Amino acid sequence: METLCAFCDPEELDWRTIRKDAYMRSIVSNPRFRRGQSLVIPNRHIFEVGELEDAEAASIMKELGRLGMLLDQGFGSGVMQKYQPLQAENGIKVSHLHFHVFPRVLEEVGLFPVPEPNSFDGFTKDSPAEVLAVVEGLK
Repeated sequence: METLCAFCDPEELDWRTIRKDAYMRSIVSNPRFRRGQSLVIPNRHIFEVGELEDAEAASIMKELGRLGMLLDQGFGSGVMQKYQPLQAENGIKVSHLHFHVFPRVLEEVGLFPVPEPNSFDGFTKDSPAEVLAVVEGLK
C-alpha cells in the first residue's frame, strides 16, 4: 500500500480545514511558528508553482488574499512558499507545493519571519481545541 503524503491524506487534513474547493484546500498549520499561520495547498500532488493549471492558480491566489486580509492585525500579513524537494520530510517539511499565510507583527524586521531559534525547535504544536478555534475564526 502506497503511503500518502501528509497533504494528500484527508484524515490528516479534514479536521483542520478552513476552506476547500475543487482545486485547493486551506488549513491551519500545525505545527506553526505563529498563531493563525495557515497553509494553502493545491489538491493535486505537485512540487512547483509552474505546474499549477490556471484554475488552480486562480483559486489558490484568491484564498491567499482572503486569508491574508483576515490575518492582518494592523501590521499586514505575509505569504511564503519554499521549494526544497530534496530536503527530507520530517513532520514540518512536506514535498507538496504549499503556501504559508501568516500575520505580521509590530516592528517585524526582515522579509519573512524566522522562528526562534532558527530551527524546527521554533515551531509550536497546538492542541486540537486550539486548532479548531483558529479554523472557526478563518472560515
